[in-house]
Amino acid sequence: MIEITGTELRRNMIKYFDLALEKKEPVVVRIRNRGTFTLTPAIEIRSGKRIAKKTDLEAYLDQPEVRQSILRARADVQAGRVRKFTTVEKLWEGIP
Repeated sequence: MIEITGTELRRNMIKYFDLALEKKEPVVVRIRNRGTFTLTPAIEIRSGKRIAKKTDLEAYLDQPEVRQSILRARADVQAGRVRKFTTVEKLWEGIP
């Protein structure tokens, strides 16, 4: 694991991106008054080609049943089949 400052990241950004991507070396960036962050690649390399790597959320949303549920919900909203509420108490009214 490599630990660097935000200033060092700005100076040598490509170097640290390459370390995180190709060498799979964890790069931790400390930024004063902001916190600590870890560089992780959003793509992976297989046999010399870069392949997009899905996040957990993207993989979840790509499931057919989830996609259908979202499309049904959109249709309900467009058709006006919605319930409006102004307080939390009103949200629970009529729910068994």
